[in-house]
Amino acid sequence: MQNILPILIADIPEALIELCGVNLLERLLRILQRLGFRRAIVFSTTPEIVGAELAKRSWPREHITADLASSATEPLTAERLLEQSSADCFLIVPVNIYCDARLLGALCAKDSSVALVDSNPPEFAQHLVRNPCGPALITRDFLLALSPTAPFSSELTRKIDHGKIDTVDAAREDDYIVSMRRHARPLCFRAPLEQDRRLAERIILDSAQKGTLDLPAYIHAPIETAIISLLCKTRITPNQITIAGFIIGCSATVAFAVGRIGLGILAALIFGIVDGLDGKQSRVKIEMTERGKWEHHLDYLIENSWWLAIAFHLWRSGQFPNAFYFLALLIASHLLDEFAKRRVKIARGRLLDDVTPFDRAFRLIAARRNVYVWTLACGFLLDALPQSYGIMCGWAAFSAAVHLVRSIWICDGAVRRFVRIRS
Repeated sequence: MQNILPILIADIPEALIELCGVNLLERLLRILQRLGFRRAIVFSTTPEIVGAELAKRSWPREHITADLASSATEPLTAERLLEQSSADCFLIVPVNIYCDARLLGALCAKDSSVALVDSNPPEFAQHLVRNPCGPALITRDFLLALSPTAPFSSELTRKIDHGKIDTVDAAREDDYIVSMRRHARPLCFRAPLEQDRRLAERIILDSAQKGTLDLPAYIHAPIETAIISLLCKTRITPNQITIAGFIIGCSATVAFAVGRIGLGILAALIFGIVDGLDGKQSRVKIEMTERGKWEHHLDYLIENSWWLAIAFHLWRSGQFPNAFYFLALLIASHLLDEFAKRRVKIARGRLLDDVTPFDRAFRLIAARRNVYVWTLACGFLLDALPQSYGIMCGWAAFSAAVHLVRSIWICDGAVRRFVRIRS
């Protein structure tokens, strides 16, 4: 980050209220670390309790240092803030809030003093949101113009009320997340009352759900969310879930290879649900890591081991002598599909599955692991496994062809628009 120092105002009990297994102070520190910060100062009127919380070992925030400063005897003023660092800007965040990381990032992207507001909260969250929302980016020059002895919070409120500071409006921020293939409204709201805790946790759980799914995933999604609503309150980590998924996936491979197709399909169906849990757990609890980004490559290896194992079984048993030719078609289709999607992402900055209504509709049935497994399950139940394997591979080729045509259409359209603009 640029020369910005986060200043957290953490008083109990609000700062230690837990939402989805993580208290608000811990959640904010995890977010700040992932925004690139390596140091923060925590002011508290209850330094003993907050200090004990900060002293706890926490790997998701191990790269950010939180220095505790007591405000029990004197109020937090502009003068005290200026004494903390020679930073050009201060990101002031009261810890009695839940705040989407995108909103904090939007504040940090500004080069002047700004406060966060929400001019049009969604109807379901209107009673949770208060304006101003609390977080603000304050420059050194702004602080020097404030009263050095008056409480900073009252001085900032006065400036906001009189329009003497710019604002970042949560309602006007771009809410599309490319990696999630969906629009997700960023929210900042105060620590909920006990009767609103379930709603607040539902908001957090919903924010972890990806969009533009295939048909089987629409069945998986509510099951995954129900499981995560329980798992997030345990000490189970995303990496542990990934390891469990790896074991289940490998078990399916072994079952397919030895001809226990029913058992393999059951393991593959379970894997389809477990595979969505690690990502959701990491997003809900802010436990994303660089290693976690490689999880998709591991999934790809596991999936392809299934198709290889089934082809081996069908070839060895004589049920489908040409199984390996179809396997080659499947792999080639996947490579072509990946090429088409990569071109679109470079040209449009978003995933091919979510460019137009047609692409979103085709995603429902396009060739993917979940669709393959369901196809094989139907073939197994109908005693037509070889035929279902052939259909699966053929559908992969058809889907790749559709995506290639869409890629050419979208990318060539982008080139034509670029030429028209330049000319």
